[in-house]
Amino acid sequence: MKLLVIGKADEEMEQLRFLLRDIANIGFVEVDKAYYMNPPPGLDAILLTLPAAERWNPDFRSRRAQVLSTSEEDRKEGFPPFIVTGVNLVQGEPEDLPSQLRILLERALQAVEETNTIIECQISNLGIWAMDLTRCATTSQVSEMLHSLLSPASDEAN
Repeated sequence: MKLLVIGKADEEMEQLRFLLRDIANIGFVEVDKAYYMNPPPGLDAILLTLPAAERWNPDFRSRRAQVLSTSEEDRKEGFPPFIVTGVNLVQGEPEDLPSQLRILLERALQAVEETNTIIECQISNLGIWAMDLTRCATTSQVSEMLHSLLSPASDEAN
């Protein structure tokens, strides 16, 4: 699966592109305007926050990421076939934003992997807005997280 970082061509996007250039299964999609609820075409799924995914009825009690199907009407409006969303954190889990972002990314990638074992049409690419990454962490922290989650060396360690 490939993670596609979506955003406007700006300094943060260029920093992310530079810092993540050595990860084979990450790509970048530049858009003229970052309209959160108007993802670019060609995605199999997009990672959205729980409030943004409310129209697809996520389970707000879940501590796991969720993969939700979109309707034919949603797809006509430009949404991909799947929305990945979640997670609610519970007491005792980290309260700092970078740690929470890492948990969200780990659980979202896990949910996509699990979903791919049971659905016929595979989720080959997952979009995530750059602004969702950099709102919670610096570009360096995002780079560290994604290197540990997506690099082949992290697969061998697991």
